[in-house]
Amino acid sequence: MKDATKQIQWLESMRELNKAKKVKKAKLITMKIDPDLLSAFKLKCELEKRPYTTRIKELMQDYLEDNN
Repeated sequence: MKDATKQIQWLESMRELNKAKKVKKAKLITMKIDPDLLSAFKLKCELEKRPYTTRIKELMQDYLEDNN
């Protein structure tokens, strides 16, 4: 029953995400990342001429869409 509840919550979250794209204000978060990892990630994004924060959001979205 616990798994079913989690799945329903996840599906509801995905529904809200797809329904409200760009409608809600983005939420500011803080997280600790290894400095070398962050530096390498930023450099790769810079080479691709893409903001690293945008790429992080894309990766999160891809993860959610690929693992349903």
